[in-house]
Amino acid sequence: MDTKGAEAEYLRSLIELRGHDALLLDVSPIGETLGRADISSVEIASKAGRSPSELTASGVRGDAIAAMAEGAALTIAGLYRDGKIDGVVGLGGNQGSAIASTAMRSLPIGFPKMLVSTVASGNIRPFVGAKDIAVMFSVSDFVGGLNFVTRSVLANAAAAIVGMAESGELVSTETTGRTVAITALGNTEAAANTALELLQGAGYRVITFHASGAGGSAMEELITGGMIDAVLDLTLHELTEEVLAVGAYVPVTPGRMVPAIEKGIPVVASTGGMEYVCFGPRSSIPAELQDRVIYMHNPYNANLKINHEELVRVADALAERLNRASNNVALFVPKRAWSVYGSPGGPFFDPEGIALFVDRLKDRVRPDLIFRVLDYSINDEEFVAECVGQLRRFLEREGLDGGNGNR
Repeated sequence: MDTKGAEAEYLRSLIELRGHDALLLDVSPIGETLGRADISSVEIASKAGRSPSELTASGVRGDAIAAMAEGAALTIAGLYRDGKIDGVVGLGGNQGSAIASTAMRSLPIGFPKMLVSTVASGNIRPFVGAKDIAVMFSVSDFVGGLNFVTRSVLANAAAAIVGMAESGELVSTETTGRTVAITALGNTEAAANTALELLQGAGYRVITFHASGAGGSAMEELITGGMIDAVLDLTLHELTEEVLAVGAYVPVTPGRMVPAIEKGIPVVASTGGMEYVCFGPRSSIPAELQDRVIYMHNPYNANLKINHEELVRVADALAERLNRASNNVALFVPKRAWSVYGSPGGPFFDPEGIALFVDRLKDRVRPDLIFRVLDYSINDEEFVAECVGQLRRFLEREGLDGGNGNR
């Protein structure tokens, strides 16, 4: 509120006009507050063990932003736990968006969250992470006070957050013992659809997650929260991008697979999409990788084949994580293809690479681990049926049968 006090006050007034109370938090790390805050920057900074005067004196703006973000997250999480808020909306530029979105990410999936930002048309992944944050581009900057553009944008934002608070729905934390997560990409969608049909037909409740970094992170947050009972991890594409640290889908949270293994829930994993990484437009691919095999998934999404040395590195990481498991974990590898593009005749077809990957795993994976190499492509119904069959054996051993088909 040191630079956007008028906008914050206006947003509050719009929410109040719609019959709701609006609690205004000032996250200004430096500068004089413009307007009336219900929770001051002093209170928020103190949550992080700091004070605005100390942050101002240090002169390190990044440190100040981090401190206010921590304080805002602790404040918002406390208000949520105490049942004092039904939604949260933030506004800002790059720094204000960083603070507000950090606070929003402390809240559970399903709780209304909205960010109005001057940088929302750029790379907003660091702000959103793996949470359901609605983002609106402010179009006009917030510098210079309210104008006819920002008035309209803020009015729409107020209507949106009020609508979410009035009519939205929180994620149910009910545990049925029959909830299975599946991972998929467009290249493994056929496999995921087959698995979905088989598992739902057997009475399991199934949730599919897009293996886009944020999707896997969201799935693993739900696993940690006890809302997922088993994982059919058909598409471990995110592990490749994590290990190689390149691509548009680098996971928000490192340690792909670890939450499920540490939780001890049944997992059947496969190698869907592990032979390539994703980028945005072709121009977004680093110069040193431009000579690789590249296939344009669409004009805005380039897929890049990884080389054999990189495949070995990924195999080592996969083996290390599998070897952490105590039980109820299996790996099924289709030896013909790991994706549509990796199928015979496709741009990423590489039987030598798959053989190298399999041989490396055989050297690294614990001998007591269930590890099967099957003569199928990942999207073959027969391959998926084998994976689902193993997962059901795990579930039935744990006493988690499909029940009455709660979907």
